[in-house]
Amino acid sequence: MQLIQLNRLILPALISSVFPIVGHAEGSELEVRIQQLEKTIQSMQQQRAEQDKQLELLTKELVTIGNHVSQSKVAKTEEKGTSKGNPVFATFKEGLVFEDGTGNWKMQLNGRVQVDYRTYTPDDWKNDTFSIRRARLGGTFSFLKDFTMRVEGEYANDNAGAKGTTALTYGYLDFTRWPGAKVRAGQFKPFFGLERAQSTRFTDFTELSLATNNGAVFTSTYDRGVMLFGDPLPWLNYNAYIVNGSGQNNDDVRDGKDIGARVNANLAKFTENKALVMHIGASASKGSIGFSTAAGSSLTQSTEGSGAQFFNVANILGTSITDRDRSGVEAALAYGPVKLQSEYIRTNFEGTKGTTHFDNDIKTWYADINWLITGEAYADAYRSATFGRIRPKTNFDNKDGWGAFEIGLRYSKFDASDFKSLLTAPTATNAYTSEADAWTAGAKWIVNPNARILLNYIHTNFDTDIRIKGKLDDAEKAVVLRAEYDF
Repeated sequence: MQLIQLNRLILPALISSVFPIVGHAEGSELEVRIQQLEKTIQSMQQQRAEQDKQLELLTKELVTIGNHVSQSKVAKTEEKGTSKGNPVFATFKEGLVFEDGTGNWKMQLNGRVQVDYRTYTPDDWKNDTFSIRRARLGGTFSFLKDFTMRVEGEYANDNAGAKGTTALTYGYLDFTRWPGAKVRAGQFKPFFGLERAQSTRFTDFTELSLATNNGAVFTSTYDRGVMLFGDPLPWLNYNAYIVNGSGQNNDDVRDGKDIGARVNANLAKFTENKALVMHIGASASKGSIGFSTAAGSSLTQSTEGSGAQFFNVANILGTSITDRDRSGVEAALAYGPVKLQSEYIRTNFEGTKGTTHFDNDIKTWYADINWLITGEAYADAYRSATFGRIRPKTNFDNKDGWGAFEIGLRYSKFDASDFKSLLTAPTATNAYTSEADAWTAGAKWIVNPNARILLNYIHTNFDTDIRIKGKLDDAEKAVVLRAEYDF
């Protein structure tokens, strides 16, 4: 209203001052025009007030809708739980690894393929062949920070034509809260000795020695049971286990169990030299073995090159109980790129064959030397009382790199002369001996941490001539070429 009154006073004054000579008639027209303008202004002010009211109502409605949406989100969150939206990271390090942002779980996929070409002399004993030594795929799943589960399958088993078999290797659950006292239950590798504790991905030669490969002393790599293990001190490692004793993928055939343990120390931890390993250890197991798929009913032993079977005591196990007690000592000295390693294992078998009671020993040992001629240090690959992955200073897949090169020499001895009187009787086809020794010369190209090419020459001498497939000889020569990749 003040604005209207002001307009009425100002507008006539302005008009009178500008047009002083304007007549009465013209003044009347101006007054009419002023009134029209006043009405227009009033109308616009009313419209503006109505628009302000509508805007205020719309604002209130928008606030109400927003409150309803917020309440709905809160209700759904309470119903379904809070989602923090943690990312999942994928990396390639010692396998394909998936891990969530909080570290509550981690899944690692692992696999390996080992492709061999083997040739033998005498030719009549064993066919030259290309073979898949191992083809494995599995995974490890860590969860709730204290638990780890591992499952792995082997796809390179014996087969007939297109009909192959798949076997479980690892299938266990770990409780890992305390590094010095971890617990493992399921099917796993009981740790006995240094060579057998190593993964087949990192062995010094293509196969284990006569002392530790699967045969008379070790009828299987894997067994089922429970194991306590860990590193209670930086220099001390141990494991203790109780297993069926009937081998891989076999439940026990008797109530008796195999009980064993291994204790190791790295005395180099008491020095300041990080390039030095001074490993000593001892293993022992006590139990009984009987007929099973893994152990069979005979004690047998083949050469390091997986060639001729030179030792066979048939039906020594049968369905009766045979006690088997093992003890072994191990040592390794590594300084920079040079490593010396040795083990001695004594195994006693006591039982009955037919009406004959026996209490006989098998004594085995080996010693080897290896040299990384490109200068890598074995100490860098030593963890928890075993030697693992060698990492070349430069990988072959780099522009100026050639990877790492290693050469080695091993001597191993198998002595079952106690069983000489129990050997399977010779025939026109087969005849066996109770003693053998082998020299293995090896060269290895470590292309990168995951890929290796190995070439081994293995010469095995027998105490007496053996006959295989009607062919008599006192030695076997084997050449093994292997290409492998693991992740």
